[in-house]
Amino acid sequence: MVGDLALGVAAFRDDELDDADAALKRHLKKNAKSSLAVYYLGLSAMERGQSLQARKLFIQASDLNPQLHGALSNLGVLYLEAGEDIAALKVLQQARELAPDDPRVLANLAAAMLKRGLWTEAVEAYKLAVKLAPGHGTLQYDLALAYMARQEWELALNSLELALQVRPRFALAHAAKVASLQGQGRLNSALEAANTALDECDPVADNYIVLARVLIAKGAASDAEKALNKALKLSPDNANAQLDLAELLDARGDKPDAIEWYQKFLKNKAPLPEDTRRVRDRLRVLKEPAGES
Repeated sequence: MVGDLALGVAAFRDDELDDADAALKRHLKKNAKSSLAVYYLGLSAMERGQSLQARKLFIQASDLNPQLHGALSNLGVLYLEAGEDIAALKVLQQARELAPDDPRVLANLAAAMLKRGLWTEAVEAYKLAVKLAPGHGTLQYDLALAYMARQEWELALNSLELALQVRPRFALAHAAKVASLQGQGRLNSALEAANTALDECDPVADNYIVLARVLIAKGAASDAEKALNKALKLSPDNANAQLDLAELLDARGDKPDAIEWYQKFLKNKAPLPEDTRRVRDRLRVLKEPAGES
């Protein structure tokens, strides 16, 4: 790479997006079919959160150079983020055909497979990605999530331990470890792991959510409520925390507050359709006048 293309790529890598865009557009004025310039403009748009513009640019880059697997891989990520799982799976499979040994492509493809419920295929894709990049903590964590989806708790714990060896303060990996221990029925170990995580890393909402779930399983509903409130303080729009708190209040017989949190949950954009249906059904029951069924 030379000239404005090289300047644009260097500026992008230095997170100087305005300078990157300017240089890349100058290059395109002279080289209208430069797939790399269009691709990096797509990456810049992606960094800015301009998903629709990034999509158009990645499609354009791929049309200009059908071998540019990075454009397809990032396009797949954008489709996934938009909930367009089938489109994501299609382009990521194309990216894999072009770059079968790229761990990023494999990880993105595995994420799409998980979204489609292709558990076995997702595990195999993640395992290959981990084999290609064994020191990558996030990939080990992603593999653990795939194992967890199949309730293979011991395999998940093994991957999480490897992830935490690489990134000891990886809050989400700590949270997944707690969930896996609970999945095995090891509530005391799960509680210990949850408290250790809160002591050793900067917690995210998930750390308090998994703590609350362990506390509920141990019959400590009051402490669980406190943990969920801490989760919501960190992440007010966290759908899992909203639903867990609503169900906790519902089980306690606190109908008005349960209804309030169920309604907040339904306004959230994140819930799974099956959770939404279940909550709507429960709300109808709670709102029925006394004495009616």
